[in-house]
Amino acid sequence: MTAASFIDRGSAKRVVAVGAVGGMVAGMMMAMVEMLYGWANDARTFWDAPMAIWSWVAGLEHFGTPSNHVWPIVLGLGGHMANAMMVGVMFAALLTALRPRNDLVPIMLGVAYGLGLWAVMRYGILPLNAGEDDLFTKDLVSPQWVWWLAHGVLGMTAGLVYNVARRLVLEPPAPAVARHFRAAA
Repeated sequence: MTAASFIDRGSAKRVVAVGAVGGMVAGMMMAMVEMLYGWANDARTFWDAPMAIWSWVAGLEHFGTPSNHVWPIVLGLGGHMANAMMVGVMFAALLTALRPRNDLVPIMLGVAYGLGLWAVMRYGILPLNAGEDDLFTKDLVSPQWVWWLAHGVLGMTAGLVYNVARRLVLEPPAPAVARHFRAAA
């Protein structure tokens, strides 16, 4: 089965839009888990997670006191949102292909998808930039359990957004069935 056989051009645009919006919402929820951990921890700051994202890209010299690193925070948040939107589009396309029959399946698949993303990031993407990966792999930003929780929340939120969007956008309501009654003779 090809993508064209189950998605027409109009619905493909809707899937991309739903995935991008869902990814953005899910990415914000993931970021909040990480940022709240930083806020609650005396050794970290609220801004460590987004700052670490840009520091992985541009170098460890972009990680430090948040007041001295405003642009790494802004660029880290932007990069995270862009990645989350792409991940959301892939998730929406996957669920559109699978066509789940109830509301629990997208949420559970979302959690599994989020944890799978953690594994890809931790063991596939982060090691590509040796040295800077220490921010994430050596618990300098937050311990691994927080990353697991954050990725699970990302997937759960993506599943919830998909459920809402499926009802509002992806599956238009069935046309009302007109009942014709014969006039009593």
